[in-house]
Amino acid sequence: MERTSLNFERMVFEQNSQGTSPGTIGADDVHVYGFLLDSGAAECLSASHLLSNEEQTRADRLVSKLHRDQFVVAHAGLRVILSRYCIGRPQDLAIQKTATGKPFLSDDPSIRFSLTHSHGKALVAVAKDREVGIDLEKVRPDVDVMSLARRFLSDRDVVFIESGEPGQLHQRFLQAWVAREAVFKAAGTGMTFPLHCDHIELAGDGTEGHLVLGDGKHDGAVRPVRFLPLEPGWVGAVAAEGTDWTMRYCG
Repeated sequence: MERTSLNFERMVFEQNSQGTSPGTIGADDVHVYGFLLDSGAAECLSASHLLSNEEQTRADRLVSKLHRDQFVVAHAGLRVILSRYCIGRPQDLAIQKTATGKPFLSDDPSIRFSLTHSHGKALVAVAKDREVGIDLEKVRPDVDVMSLARRFLSDRDVVFIESGEPGQLHQRFLQAWVAREAVFKAAGTGMTFPLHCDHIELAGDGTEGHLVLGDGKHDGAVRPVRFLPLEPGWVGAVAAEGTDWTMRYCG
């Protein structure tokens, strides 16, 4: 169901769900979902039954129970969402990875997707026949973001971060960070170091931009970045191939 805003809600996990006729997604759309990762023991157990053996093994390797439970809910939630676009139950979806680690649906590769989670919240982006990446970060006022920016990011990013109000330093630092993550996820490479060779360049009212690569070419000609309208204290971004796409918030 399409919404006018992006909300984080609890996901429902049904072990005996038989699946329904797949929903549709327009070629020009990127669907974005948000959900909460906090769950009770019974809910987490139901979620675990939707995972593949490989996903369960990865979850079992996590020492922290909190991180383990959130991993289970995040990946089960992803499967529930993807099942809305495919024929079959969430637990039957065949999710594999490319040589660079980007997950894909082997039975329906036209459906592209990206998952991110941070501090108890998760986002999923879904598109059709276009690569997509999504990232989410929580603002942490206790972090010295300027030291991190000067160490890892470009001089232009540092100028961008410092150009706003002093109270916006953390927000603008995370904009530069999540933009990179979203673009690299869409590319299927993951964050590529060093980071100081590239910089973020915003356009218009600042709700979208491009990652400009070290060679001066606008990567946005292929994968522009659009920031998500999240509640204060959170920064998220979506990157997708092409410029002819629209974000739609679903639940």
